[in-house]
Amino acid sequence: MTSEAVRLEKVGPTRVAFVELTGPYESWGKGLMELKGWLESQKVRVIGKPIGLFYDNPTETPSNELKSDACFPIDGPLQPTGKFQIKDLPPGEIAVTRHNGPPDQYTGTYGSFLEGLLKRGYVFYGPAREVFDEARPDLRPGMGLQIQQLVKKKD
Repeated sequence: MTSEAVRLEKVGPTRVAFVELTGPYESWGKGLMELKGWLESQKVRVIGKPIGLFYDNPTETPSNELKSDACFPIDGPLQPTGKFQIKDLPPGEIAVTRHNGPPDQYTGTYGSFLEGLLKRGYVFYGPAREVFDEARPDLRPGMGLQIQQLVKKKD
């Protein structure tokens, strides 16, 4: 397990279509594909790469209780329908790294990434984000292009 150096970036708000998911993170890509199918049926313009929002630590939370969102950045009008919803991801400063290893070892990268930020005097807000290159049903944490976390300096 290795991760790249951490860098900080400013991000603006991002409007996303999303679906809330509960269960093993290894099944996250299936939810993403459902969302992709719905967006295609609605003829919505997707303007960015798929984003995973991961709310729970899989080393502490039972697999069947893990909460996540599968998201696509979108442009244009769209009405939420049933489980498919719309929200704005907040602006702020994000810490960014990448996991370079087998996907099943991603928790080590996330752990060292977050611990390093704490040691540098940052606090987290919001879920961990992972940006993926493309939508596939086998996607899960550790397979993305970037791991991101909204951060603030401690007061």
